[in-house]
Amino acid sequence: MKSSLFIASVVTGTILVSACATTQGPKPGTSMQVRLMQTTDLHAYMKGYDYFAQKPTSDYGLAHTAVLIEQARSESANSVLIDNGDVIQGSALGDYVAGEGVSYLTQQTHPVIAALNTLQYDVANLGNHEFNFGLEFLQATLSQADFPFVSANTFIAPSAESSGKKDVPFGSAEPLVEPYVILQRDFVASDGRTHQLNIGVIGFVPPQIMNWDAHHLDGKIQVQDMVKAAEHYIPVMREQGADIVVAVPHSGLQNFDHYPQFAEQASLQLAKVAGIDAILFGHQHRVFPGASDYDGLPGVDNDGGYIHGVPAVQPGYWGSHLGLIDLQLRYDQGWQVAGSQVSLREIDERTLAQVDASVANAHSETLQRLNQPVASLQTPLRNHFAMVAPELTVQLINEAQQTHGETLQQQGILPTDLPVLSAAAPFRNGSQGASDYTSIAAGELTLGNLSDLYVYPNTLQVVRVNGAQLRDWLEMSARAYEQISMQPESNEWLLREDVASYNFDIIRGVTYEIQPHHPARFDADGELIHSRHHRVYNLRYQGQLISRDDEFLVVTNNYRASGGGNFPHLDGSLTVYQSAEQTRQLVADYLRQQAAMNEGVLAPELDIHWHLALPRGARALMQSAGSAAAREEAAQLRDIEYLPDYDDHEFDEGFAVYRVLP
Repeated sequence: MKSSLFIASVVTGTILVSACATTQGPKPGTSMQVRLMQTTDLHAYMKGYDYFAQKPTSDYGLAHTAVLIEQARSESANSVLIDNGDVIQGSALGDYVAGEGVSYLTQQTHPVIAALNTLQYDVANLGNHEFNFGLEFLQATLSQADFPFVSANTFIAPSAESSGKKDVPFGSAEPLVEPYVILQRDFVASDGRTHQLNIGVIGFVPPQIMNWDAHHLDGKIQVQDMVKAAEHYIPVMREQGADIVVAVPHSGLQNFDHYPQFAEQASLQLAKVAGIDAILFGHQHRVFPGASDYDGLPGVDNDGGYIHGVPAVQPGYWGSHLGLIDLQLRYDQGWQVAGSQVSLREIDERTLAQVDASVANAHSETLQRLNQPVASLQTPLRNHFAMVAPELTVQLINEAQQTHGETLQQQGILPTDLPVLSAAAPFRNGSQGASDYTSIAAGELTLGNLSDLYVYPNTLQVVRVNGAQLRDWLEMSARAYEQISMQPESNEWLLREDVASYNFDIIRGVTYEIQPHHPARFDADGELIHSRHHRVYNLRYQGQLISRDDEFLVVTNNYRASGGGNFPHLDGSLTVYQSAEQTRQLVADYLRQQAAMNEGVLAPELDIHWHLALPRGARALMQSAGSAAAREEAAQLRDIEYLPDYDDHEFDEGFAVYRVLP
């Protein structure tokens, strides 16, 4: 497998050489300007196109970023273009190609790779979502690139028993792709001559891929800690002639009192590894410098763009920004970094026609597939308030999963003596802007709408839990709320900003209430911090209180079952069934079946099986979309009040403030 995963002309220490470099070395004091350009977390958004609304957008898309790339290149004679992963999954375009499988790639180039080839990328790093579609699909995709992919902490497992997150000696396993490359470039220096510069580029992926995509990787892949991989390979890169070293971790910033091996967010710690001259990071879908989340982190200059003195940049997501690091080099017995400047450039309405053209056929095929009808929808599906009240979007996913679990019981695949429950979360809930909510109008429901309803290419898994574990599952979801005081009439924000909506699971088949005036029982890592406190009460099955020892089957997705979100007990050990079929397809089949039983009409009824129990008189506020659809939904919910005149809050364009009533 390894031989076909990377370009034959680029191997560790093998350089792409230009013949025009001068044979005369630079004199001491000669300077050189080098520009590093980065994209990250493109998630297969190649065109500036909103596949949910099916209309062009200038908010994201590589076709927009490409204009900035061409402009930045024209300003610098010496530039390198690097992508930092999560590039082939995320949009309907990426999902369409993955759905067609490897056979599609035997006939034509993956449109994402075609776009990157068009822009002449120099190197790319593997992100965690590159593994979502399996190793065979990944292998076929990477083989079409005109540039190398790197990952220094991902290896082919020598045996099934050696797979997983392993602290093993380097060299005991074969790299999945090249750990690093050393690009030899002929760049113009201050003396007017062209001189050779060896640019080392090393990549890293979160070790959590072994949890998130265990069904694809178990028995096949072995991952090492990112910092350990850097400490091993960077001295080797220097020995092999790298003049500068660029680290490209698909990993964000997080401070630890004691760095835990195999951490997901390790860029802060990577910056301490000797020999790194620049860091191009990603994964957290934020900008750096500038994101408020990074204010106050030790060693982080969130204004200038430095981590422990190393220049670093993170250019958002979906092509929203281009990241730039301009290095000033000086020659003195080798090229040394003498200065640097970090900047971000935000896209506008301009696009590069060549990128649009490179994906035109696949884009057209994607739209044809998205517009295939599933059913006629009698009522709108909206999730603007899914984290504070029951609504239909999550309910339909849960119904589909629960029904499939019961079918597996009837087939004898799952134990028949245990109740089947289902857990699902609201995926689109404003994290990417005020339009990032599921809002499907009544009328024809298409496959494209299902991409809106269920965003990720998850597969279905079933776990077996007892009553105590089930309650802990819901307690971890209840972290989504701030602790509301018992003082009446004081305005308090209800939802925590650091809890993603996809980590707020709603479990169907039981009834319960959440009391957010109590402290959260678990921290972000799933560690117990308040053993005497609970937020989840009155947890019942068929009207009876659930005891610690009651047992259930819970249908969920591969991300949650294998440890995604750090939910207590859910580390893969409780899984009793795994399916290779995408959950989205199961939902589509279920909705078709429901509509077929009602003359093609889908008319779901809302099931109120959980609720928030706020203190009497509480002034609990939340931010959601200010659109007409959101306000209409709020008016239909008895517990939500739109506050049109609330002005004691700064929020992004398109949002509004609502009160959640006790």
